Amino acid sequence: MILKEIQRKLCNNFSTIGIETPELDARIILKEVLSLDDKDLILKESLDIPEEMIEKIITIESRRLNGEPISKIFKKRDFYNSTFIISNDVLDPRPETELIVEIANNYINKNEVKNILDLGTGSGCILLSILKENRMINGLGIDLSKEAISIAKQNSKKLNLETQSNFLVSNWMSSVNYKYDLVVSNPPYIASEDIKKLSKSVKIYDPILSLDGGDDGLNSYRLIASDLKRIISMNALIIIEIGYNQSLQVIDIFKKNDFKLIKKYNDINGLDRVLTFQ
Repeated sequence: MILKEIQRKLCNNFSTIGIETPELDARIILKEVLSLDDKDLILKESLDIPEEMIEKIITIESRRLNGEPISKIFKKRDFYNSTFIISNDVLDPRPETELIVEIANNYINKNEVKNILDLGTGSGCILLSILKENRMINGLGIDLSKEAISIAKQNSKKLNLETQSNFLVSNWMSSVNYKYDLVVSNPPYIASEDIKKLSKSVKIYDPILSLDGGDDGLNSYRLIASDLKRIISMNALIIIEIGYNQSLQVIDIFKKNDFKLIKKYNDINGLDRVLTFQ
């Protein structure tokens, strides 16, 4: 079978079951298995694919058709100009979370920031993306999952950011005693009852620890806000991701803990996505 036919078949099969990005997923599979690039997929569309390679493609296709995300199959995901190692022990980085990195970089450009704290760091994608753009700053990423911390350390080494970054297993800020100029976080914010409504690719292949925000989805914000003042400098900025319908509740939680809202940011779909506080 030639390359063009395999690509068409993959696209059709993915489309049939409602996968949102059938063409993209098909291209990624073919590029990974056959060691091709985007140009090859066009210029070599008549390439005859060996049977053993077709078998590998079919195996991966079956996993994708069963709901496993492409990123979890190949154990990597692109996020803010870098490729991160991921696993089932960390949340799959989402494009909307890149907004946190943009806000942080803009803030750092205009203010003196010596260090950053990332709460619930997961793969380390937020912290490491910021540090990569700001080589004079150091950062600490904390996570309750030792497996996640292991992945974050691998990404730090991969991106040559080991001298700028440290990672620590900690239940939120319980093991943190230093003061930070900038705090970033994408905490769990899905209500426990809503977990079962999530797509199969999320509820099965992302860790529940990174998703479940308690009965109302707001537990993480309460825990963070209640202990945050202890570990931040006087004018520190807090940048935090929220669920699309949580802005009023999260703002209220932080106000009750003596924080003021600086700005609310929308994602590309116009939904509330990130809040900043001081």
